Amino acid sequence: MKIYGLKKISGRRVFIGYLGIGGTGLFTIKHMIDNMDSVERVAIIETIYLPPLITYNEGRLYYPIELYKSGENLILKVENLPPGSRGNKVVKNLIRFLKRIGVEEYIVIGGLTKNLREGESDEYRVVYNKYWRNKVPGKEAPKNLRIFGPLAATLLYTELEKVPALGILAYSDDNVMDPMAVSYAVRAINSIFGFNLPIDSLKEAAKEVRDMMRELEELVEKGKNIYT
Repeated sequence: MKIYGLKKISGRRVFIGYLGIGGTGLFTIKHMIDNMDSVERVAIIETIYLPPLITYNEGRLYYPIELYKSGENLILKVENLPPGSRGNKVVKNLIRFLKRIGVEEYIVIGGLTKNLREGESDEYRVVYNKYWRNKVPGKEAPKNLRIFGPLAATLLYTELEKVPALGILAYSDDNVMDPMAVSYAVRAINSIFGFNLPIDSLKEAAKEVRDMMRELEELVEKGKNIYT
């Protein structure tokens, strides 16, 4: 893995998100990049394990793994990771690099199946590694919760590197991209870290997704009725 620094890279805290359940982690990170103050891209991360896939938008190229900065906060956007051991190796090297430049807190964001939700006010849960000190009262994840994929690898390698890590798991739909889950994650970040990130656009997007799913369900039901 190679880090191509575009500007000086430093920060006290890093936010990390992967695609995962409902796209919650990745789209929360994208929302932060779009809405935090004075955000700038400070590095592009290259590894032979990533597919040759980039995005072009409004006169700019975007790469699979990029690092952004806003004040003392770093924001790691991971669009794509290889599966299995190769993905784990990328995560491991990223955590080691961030520790080397002096990052003190690691916040990883993901989705949690909404089947575990305990009511409308229950928007997210948190998990910690042993080095995280500032607990979030009443929000700890259910007992025996199993966590998979790069989010789990991030929690593992932060523990092994002896750096504090917090996982924010927003309740999400398992089957579709879920803007409402992103709004839950953003609201959690605002509450825990004192940010003031907007969520209105996420609520509007969530309503559009719900309306679209309802229309699809109605079309499917009509199709069934043709043959009854």
